[in-house]
Amino acid sequence: MKKIRPIFLLSFLIFLLSVPYEIFATNNKNVLDLERSRELLLDGYIQSDFDNHQLAIEYFTEAIRLNPNNLFAFLNRAYSKHEIKDIAGAWDDLNIALEIDPNNGIAFYNRAIVNWKLGHQLSSIKDYSKAINKNIKLKNAYAIRGILKSNIGDAEGACADWQKASENKNERATLWVQENCLPNISEEFKKKTKNKVLMANARRKYFSGEIRESCNYYEQAKMNGYKANNFRDKLKLMIITNPMCFVF
Repeated sequence: MKKIRPIFLLSFLIFLLSVPYEIFATNNKNVLDLERSRELLLDGYIQSDFDNHQLAIEYFTEAIRLNPNNLFAFLNRAYSKHEIKDIAGAWDDLNIALEIDPNNGIAFYNRAIVNWKLGHQLSSIKDYSKAINKNIKLKNAYAIRGILKSNIGDAEGACADWQKASENKNERATLWVQENCLPNISEEFKKKTKNKVLMANARRKYFSGEIRESCNYYEQAKMNGYKANNFRDKLKLMIITNPMCFVF
């Protein structure tokens, strides 16, 4: 999924033109540090625009060293860290960005993506909700929040979000609504959302060593019509899960 590039150039110019130095600075060195931080921020942005993300991160890091409240440096460094698969690092930077500006919609939207990739589904839903309240990327925010709701068994919430995404011209969400939600929420979709929760619980119990409880969740999913969707999952069930649960 493509992350939003922070709304940088416009915000950056407004920031430069509208805020007097004396608000930030108490001496000439502070003024110079702030000016250099802004220059490094722009250098980093240019490098990230050419996909030179490691070098961009170095520029953003130095910009932050000179001005620890440089919101745009944290937002853009989070973006570059995400692009080089440093998901945990991106999460850290977005948290700091939200400490600096607790109402930044782009930071909420990007942290929602990062939380999803880290497996924090409930936190991701909360961040998408905050981004939606700020009118950030509504067609994608509603669509992905709908997927996350389906993952936690909320079929009704998923359909409501996909309908909103469809109204915002998300074509894929329109298909999901047509397939699963009209004229009413289909029983098959309700079963699928329930099975996602049951199988997630089965995996959680398995990895915590609670094999009997894991198998109980798996059996409930099978009784609810669960079937593996791809060859790899079918092979796992045939070779590992079914024999293991037969014993337990």
